[in-house]
Amino acid sequence: MRLIVELLTRNWTIKLTALLLAVLLWTVVKSDEETRVPVENVPIEVAMRDPGWHLAAPPAPPTATVVFAGPLRELGRLAAARPRVVIPVDEVSDSVEVRPLRTGWVQLEGEMTGTRTIDIRPGAVLLTFERLTTRLLPVAVQTRGALPPGLELAAPIRAEPPAVRVSGPQGAVERLDSVVTVPVELGGLQASAAINIAIDTAGMGELVVSQPTVDVIVQVAPVAPDTAAQQAASIRPHPGSK
Repeated sequence: MRLIVELLTRNWTIKLTALLLAVLLWTVVKSDEETRVPVENVPIEVAMRDPGWHLAAPPAPPTATVVFAGPLRELGRLAAARPRVVIPVDEVSDSVEVRPLRTGWVQLEGEMTGTRTIDIRPGAVLLTFERLTTRLLPVAVQTRGALPPGLELAAPIRAEPPAVRVSGPQGAVERLDSVVTVPVELGGLQASAAINIAIDTAGMGELVVSQPTVDVIVQVAPVAPDTAAQQAASIRPHPGSK
């Protein structure tokens, strides 16, 4: 028994150092071994490069399971690498297409040189497209309030230019019959004016207007004497009234 104790305690510092080195070497070897890890719910994105089409709906399915292979020390950083599948669409041939998913489309952030993609599930994705179009639409001018007393419109209020081009998904563009300006305040006008006013794009979504503003032409003139007399008569109390 004493012999066993002596064997275990003799040069114990050297033996402990050797044990620690062995554990460290094993850890290094294990961290460099290639391991396979499946990552679920990897988002699928689409990079549209065909100028005549628009992605009408999210990919179906919107996520995939990607299997990565690489050293364990790198695979432990996969969450921080934010993997995603980016499908390049250079040309669209139909409004609905089924496209295969390729391992080369998987993108990772950061230095993951030892990690590679070996599989994607499912193997294909359904993409829905809509044509892009452009239409020339008239500009409708919105007004707020009334002209100051003593002034009246000398001509109809108009926009310059009277129409603008609207571009975007075909269905959304075809639902419009005009675009409108933000309201023009009439109460502060003292003379004819050309007011630069913005196109109201609220609710237009992805539609693009060829120019953000138009000039609204408001021509005013003093109220004609006969018109002023009629206005005064309309507010004059009736002789029999109290």
